[in-house]
Amino acid sequence: MPKNKDALIRYRVINKCFLEKKNVTLKELVTACEEALDISPLSERTIEADIRAMRYDRGLGYNAPIKMNRSKGVYYYDDPAYSIDNIPLNEEELDSLLFASRLLEQFKDIELFRTFKGSIDKLVEAVNVYHLPEYKDIRNFIEFERVEYTKGTNHLKELIDVIKNRSVIKIEYHSFTSPRSTFHILHPYHLKEYRNRWFLIGYNEQFSDIRTYGLDRIIKIQIEETLKFKDVGFDAQKYYENVIGISVSHEEPVEIHIAFSELQTQYILSQPLHKSQEFVKKQGKRFVYRFKLVPNYEFYSVLLGLGTETELVKPKPIRTNMEKLIQKIANNYASNKNSG
Repeated sequence: MPKNKDALIRYRVINKCFLEKKNVTLKELVTACEEALDISPLSERTIEADIRAMRYDRGLGYNAPIKMNRSKGVYYYDDPAYSIDNIPLNEEELDSLLFASRLLEQFKDIELFRTFKGSIDKLVEAVNVYHLPEYKDIRNFIEFERVEYTKGTNHLKELIDVIKNRSVIKIEYHSFTSPRSTFHILHPYHLKEYRNRWFLIGYNEQFSDIRTYGLDRIIKIQIEETLKFKDVGFDAQKYYENVIGISVSHEEPVEIHIAFSELQTQYILSQPLHKSQEFVKKQGKRFVYRFKLVPNYEFYSVLLGLGTETELVKPKPIRTNMEKLIQKIANNYASNKNSG
C-alpha cells in the first residue's frame, strides 16, 4: 500500500500522463510530479519505483499494464482503455462504500447538503446495483438512527464560511431561559454536534469568554465587517476534554467514583462514558470505576438515565447533588400520583 499521500498523488499524475500523452518519457513524468507536488528536485529513481509499484504491488492492486519502448525511451499503457480509476472494488471495499452511502443518505435533506442531494442519490443508487444483485436490497439490512434535522441546520453553511474566513459576527439569540432575544458579538471558532443538535462555540466580546450557542436558537446572523477577528487559541479537543457533552465551565475536574451493575458494566466497557474512565475495584456484584471530569448538566442526565444500574459513590458533594435530583424526581411523582 502507498506509504503516504505524496505517493498516491504521484500514481494519479503518472496515470494522467499515460492517458493524455500516451507515450511519456521518464523526465516528463518527473516534471509532472514535481509540478503537482510543488517539489523539486524529484529523483528519477522515485518515479521508477512508482512505476514498479503500479505494475507489481499486490497491496495497490493496480496491475497497471505499463510497458517501455527502450529505443524511444518512453513509457505507455499497453491497454489503451486502462486507468487506475477503473480498478474494480473488492468485497471489503464495496462493503465500506455501502456503509458510507447509507450514512450520507440520512444527511441529504440538511440545508448544507442539499446542493449535493443529487450526487448522494446517485451514489446510493449506484452502490445498490453495483456488481452483485444481492446489494440491490442494501436498505433492508443497514439502518442508521434517523433524525429529522430541521431548525438550526439552515445556519450551518453560513457559519462554516464565517469560521473559515475568520469573520466577526453579531447574532440575535433567543435562549430557552430568556423571555426575549438578545444580541451577541462573536468571534466564531467551532461547530459541534451533540445529541442531534448543533452548537456554535466562539469568543463573546461582552463576557470576554468562550460561549456556546444552540443553532436552533439563533434567529439572525450578521457579519461585522469593521471588527477585527480575535484568535484566543481555541482548541476544541482541550476545551471539551473534562466534560461529557457540550456544557463547559472553568471548574477543575474532580475524581468521581461510580458503581455499575454487572449488566451496565458491559455497556460502559463497550462504550465508555468518558475517556478518563478507569476500573477501580469489584464491590460485591458491582464494579466501581473512576472518572476525572467536571460534572455538568449532561453528566447528571446520563447517570439519571441509567437509573438503578448505577450509584454515584463519591465525592460526597456530587453524591449529594445526585441525591437532591433523585429526591426532586420522587417528589414530582409523589405529588402527582393521582394524575392521569
